[in-house]
Amino acid sequence: MLFAPPVWKAERFIELNKDEFYLLTLQAREAAKTLFFRWTLLKNEGLVMHLNYDSFPHQFILYQDYQRRCYKVPLLKPEQKYYSEEPFFMLCFKDYHRTKKVATLKYYLYQGNRDFNIIDERKVPNGGFSAH
Repeated sequence: MLFAPPVWKAERFIELNKDEFYLLTLQAREAAKTLFFRWTLLKNEGLVMHLNYDSFPHQFILYQDYQRRCYKVPLLKPEQKYYSEEPFFMLCFKDYHRTKKVATLKYYLYQGNRDFNIIDERKVPNGGFSAH
């Protein structure tokens, strides 16, 4: 049996400056959930990331090697009736421009057999994010 690659609901390349936030708001039925992330430091070729989803903070380090390039966050509580993978957000480190001090990231949203929409998506400047 051959496995097909995931069909992404969304995938985007993003260039972020240090401490610049990227914000996504997802709507699943009547519930809106906010996901935002930023990077704070490049140390030993690792990008220190801060991500918050549904008021739950995550801190992790992304590297450009294959095994540590991406970080995955489940988006919705699992439902027993589904046998396929549940929805998730995955953030990957693609490049770092040393002269500009800008990180290039790519995110992927996987919907699975569930339904949700992106209702807001934007960059928020350093210090300009007061909601959290």
